[in-house]
Amino acid sequence: MRTDVTFLGLVRRVVGAKVFVEISQDIPSASPIINGRLYRLGQVGSFVRIPLGFINLYGIVAMVGASPAVDQMDTESALLVGQRWLEIQLLGESQGKEGFRRGVSLFPTLDDEVHIVTEDDLAVIYGTSGPSMVEIGTHAASESLPAMIDLDKIVTRHAAVLGSTGSGKSNTIAGLLKALTGGAFPSARVLVIDPHGEYSTALQSVAKVWSIGNASSPLIVPYWALSFDELAWFLVDRRTASESLQDTSLRDYISEKKRERCSTLKAGALGVDEVTVDSPVPFSIKDLWYFFDRKERVTYKEIARTTEALESEGSAGTLTPARFTPPGAGSSPPFKPTSSLGMATYMSKTLARLRDRRFDFLLNPGSYDGSEKDLDTLVAEWINHDKAITVLDLGGIPFETTDLIVGVVTRILFEAMFWGRELPGIGRQRPLLLVYEEAHAYLPRGGNAPFVAGYAGRAVRRIFKEGRKYGIGAVVVSQRPSELDETILSQCGTFFSLRLSNSEDQGRIKSTIPDALSGLVDLLPALRTGEALIVGEGVQIPSRVRLPLVEPRPRSNDPDVSVEWKKALVATPEYNKAITAWRRQRTTSTGSTPKRTTPTSKKR
Repeated sequence: MRTDVTFLGLVRRVVGAKVFVEISQDIPSASPIINGRLYRLGQVGSFVRIPLGFINLYGIVAMVGASPAVDQMDTESALLVGQRWLEIQLLGESQGKEGFRRGVSLFPTLDDEVHIVTEDDLAVIYGTSGPSMVEIGTHAASESLPAMIDLDKIVTRHAAVLGSTGSGKSNTIAGLLKALTGGAFPSARVLVIDPHGEYSTALQSVAKVWSIGNASSPLIVPYWALSFDELAWFLVDRRTASESLQDTSLRDYISEKKRERCSTLKAGALGVDEVTVDSPVPFSIKDLWYFFDRKERVTYKEIARTTEALESEGSAGTLTPARFTPPGAGSSPPFKPTSSLGMATYMSKTLARLRDRRFDFLLNPGSYDGSEKDLDTLVAEWINHDKAITVLDLGGIPFETTDLIVGVVTRILFEAMFWGRELPGIGRQRPLLLVYEEAHAYLPRGGNAPFVAGYAGRAVRRIFKEGRKYGIGAVVVSQRPSELDETILSQCGTFFSLRLSNSEDQGRIKSTIPDALSGLVDLLPALRTGEALIVGEGVQIPSRVRLPLVEPRPRSNDPDVSVEWKKALVATPEYNKAITAWRRQRTTSTGSTPKRTTPTSKKR
């Protein structure tokens, strides 16, 4: 077989799964033509075959080199000086007509032959058959060979898509989701957390978009679905674990109001003893403000404090405070209450939140009042419509609340899937894939980042640790893996690594990926735009894949600077419209983007 045109060299050293190969001096060409196709010998990332009787071992080239041209023995590689060599990492084997499988049952020995892998061998290695295999692109080693990934492993073992700005992450996600939700999977369900509104155009044919200002599908996350700690952090900036008198007063009031509503819920009545302060039961946040604000403002006409010195009653619905006669000096009426809860600061912060139009999607949930619409309606609207993909466009929400909103959305979906895991069409009966774009912004390493309280991190980590048991998978997308939560990254079973130039980011990939192939990781800075190194459980073996361009494109492309700068100068740019749009929190797009609307508020 040494005369075979595929012959490459001989095994000279074996260290575990690492094999050193001496390249034959008799190879007539470094670019042999086999079955009409040109092959390049010794390319890092290419595959080799080591025949051992009926078994073929397959390995990947991790390093290429040559011994120094001096008269001595290289003890490290056990090769004679002046010789060319390859370092091979063994990956798996095939036996007879059986397909490729990971791991090896036999190891090569000295002088075993090593051969180039042809396209026929590649078809065996990549394993393009199987009901769960989905085509996502083509292999860089052979553009005629489709690249396949295992859908089951992507969802149940989670995944990460990592790459520098401009490497093609958004295109990769759009193409991947279109492939995963194709015609073969009519019940596919994917929900994308999209902080920058990149996917509403690229996925418009297969997705429904929920966004602030969208007349047909406005983004709403009801405040009453937040836990007490989340709500207190948002309303009054409560950041300590200890509880003050004011916190206790808030907790008691919310608990009481939730117990009053628990028997009238659209999704199903609850018993009073089943409700806690953290139960997602509706109550009126405006009534809460008015109740405590009135207690802080009240004065009394007489010292017995039985008759209020009321001038005009306010309104919770219009956020109008009640007016009382100011207290008199010394012992003259009107009189202040004998004791106060000290809620004035808390209520001023709450009122500021309620009046801030940016938070209407959270504090003004409209018909989501537990009677007309409940959480079951919200979950169904998110993941049970006529499209395979849901995009939650968070581009219109204040940046400081992204962590909170991602955490609440994740928790709502997890709890629905957890408690309905055995019901038809829910949980394990209909798995859900969650995609977290720009994950480093709200899932930071160590939890140390501005405006991040850790609500998203706790909820998403639970998905990555326990989600597969209940039919929930997740994909994190980031341009800075070195800044991403290490627990989440370590739970990913498949990595789509696009071009990464930063050495710290490459180091995180090298230390985390399931297949410790340092030679392949060193390829990351040289990958072309839209090309990914895929490693892990979703593929048979590490694969260098070219993903096709998606049309229409995601809204993440760079501006055409050279084109725009050549245009005539706009004499008077309408900055006034930009400033007004900022103040109103409405888009300045000249397209058909709907204006922001405020949901109808009902007093509950």
